This record gives sequence, structure tokens and C-alpha cells, in this order.
Amino acid sequence: MAQTGLLGPYPLTEEAIQKFVTEAKDWSSASVYALGLVKQKHFYIRRVGHVEGNLAVVLKTYLGQYVAFRFKFFSSTRTAYNKECHLYHDFNPKDNEEHPVKPKNTKFTCPVASCELSV
Repeated sequence: MAQTGLLGPYPLTEEAIQKFVTEAKDWSSASVYALGLVKQKHFYIRRVGHVEGNLAVVLKTYLGQYVAFRFKFFSSTRTAYNKECHLYHDFNPKDNEEHPVKPKNTKFTCPVASCELSV
């Protein structure tokens, strides 16, 4: 089974978002998240995304829609976008209706060679 390389899973609650995201010592404005559920100690991804800004604000928009989340901060927008693309292709999350959108004002392409958006 593929590994996400993200922290968690944590319950998707305001308290967990505050503790693990807002108060994180390595906080960065470039981040990736996965939303889903936990069954028999296994995290099932239903949605992935990347954030250029405050991850806590974005996660709070999903309160009540998902049970758990995983995340990781990155040092650059490109690295975060690349990770989101890999997660999208590795896990095919059912709630992502389309391929991740490249960050605004970039010429990034998908890092997955088999993807039609990799060129």
C-alpha cells in the first residue's frame, strides 16, 4: 500500500486543527492535506489539496464533511503542488473531481510522467 508521507491522521475538529496546524513549530504557507476517514486504524483518502496560505482556514471549511485529516508543510509552492499531484495519482481520491490545479502565476506541470498534464 502506498504511503502518504503526511502527518496524522488527526480528527478533523477545531481543537485538532488548532493543536497540530495553527500551533505547529514548522508552520509554512505552502502545505498539502488529505481528508478522509479512519477504519480499523487505516486512513482512507477521499480528497487531497494544497494550500498557499493558511491551512487551518481551509481545513475548517471541511468540518462536518470528513472525519480525519493528514497534512504536511513544505518549503515551496512547487514542492507542495508536486506532492498533491503524487497523492492524487497514487490514491485517486473519489471526492477530487479533477486533477489538481497548478498554483496561480506559475508554469508548473504535473510531476507524474504518465499524466497528460506533465508536459
